[in-house]
Amino acid sequence: MRLKNAIKLIFANFGVTFKVLLYKLIIFAVLVAVGILVLLPNFRSLIEASSLDKLVVTLGDLLKAIFVPDMVFAEEQAAFASYLTEFTEYLRGNVGKIAGLGGAIAAFYFVGMFFNNIADFAVGQVVNDYMSSLTETGFTVGIFKNLGRASLYSLIDVGVSLIFMLAAVSVCLFIIWVNPVGIVTMFFAILVFVVLISLKQVFMSDFMPNILADRKAPGKAFRESVKVPRKDFIRKFNNYISINIIMLYVNVTAGFFTVMLGLLLTFPMTTLILVCFRFVSQYTTSGKKYYLAPEEIVRPRQMAEEEEEDILKKIDEE
Repeated sequence: MRLKNAIKLIFANFGVTFKVLLYKLIIFAVLVAVGILVLLPNFRSLIEASSLDKLVVTLGDLLKAIFVPDMVFAEEQAAFASYLTEFTEYLRGNVGKIAGLGGAIAAFYFVGMFFNNIADFAVGQVVNDYMSSLTETGFTVGIFKNLGRASLYSLIDVGVSLIFMLAAVSVCLFIIWVNPVGIVTMFFAILVFVVLISLKQVFMSDFMPNILADRKAPGKAFRESVKVPRKDFIRKFNNYISINIIMLYVNVTAGFFTVMLGLLLTFPMTTLILVCFRFVSQYTTSGKKYYLAPEEIVRPRQMAEEEEEDILKKIDEE
C-alpha cells in the first residue's frame, strides 16, 4: 500500500521532475568542468599505465557476448581476465598515487552528493506541502525556503552514505577479487550493493520527513529516524529492495535502448519515487492523514478508528 500510494504521488508532483533534472545537470556540468581541469591529467596517465581503458572495453565486450551469438563468451572472458590482472598489478605497485587520486575523486563525488541532497530536500518540501495541504510549492522555492536545514540534512546524509558506500564497494571488490569473471560474480556483487544501499535507505527513511513534516531539528530527526521498529524495518526494507531493483532495471534499460537519452527522464523519476515513498512511509507510521489527490485522502487505520469512536460518542451523547 505504501509503494502504491508513493507511485500515485509521483503523478501528482510530476511537474518537478524536469526541474530536478535541470538542477542536477547544472551541478554535474560544473563538477565535470572543474574535474577536467584538476584531475584529468593525472587520470589520463593512470588510464594509459594501468590498461584501464582496455579493461573497460573488454568488460563491454564480455557483457555484449551474453546477448550476441556470434561472439565467443570464453574468449571475451579470457581477455577481460587478462586486463584485470594487469590492472590489479598496477594498483598494487602504485597504491599511494592511486589513493591520492581516489581521495580527490571521492571529494568531488561527495560535493556532488551534497548538492544532490539539497535538490532531494527541495523535492521533499514540494511533496510534503502537497500531501499535507494540497499546496503547490515551486522547486526553486523549496531550495531556498529551508536552505539551512537542508544543508545540515545533506551533511549528515553524506556522512552516512560514505559509510555504507565504502562498505558496499569493499564487499563488491572482494567478491570480484575472489572470482574476477563470470555472470554469477556480477550478480552477487550487484545484489550486495543493492542490499547495503537499501539498508541505508531504511535507517534514513524518516530523516527528511521528520524535519519537514514534523519540523524537528536535524539532529533529533536523525536520531529518531535510525530507531526503526522491527516490523516497520522489514516492511521498509522489502519496499526499498523492490524500488531499487525496479529503478536499476528501468535506468539500465532506458540507457541501453535509448542511447542514454531515456536517463534524462528515469534519473529524476528515481529521485521522485524515493522521496515520495519516504513521506508516505513516515506519514503512515506516525498516523497522519495525507492527500494523494484533491478527492483522495488517506487516513491511517488508527486515525480512522479514532474518528469512528468520536462519531459514536457524539451519537450516544445526543
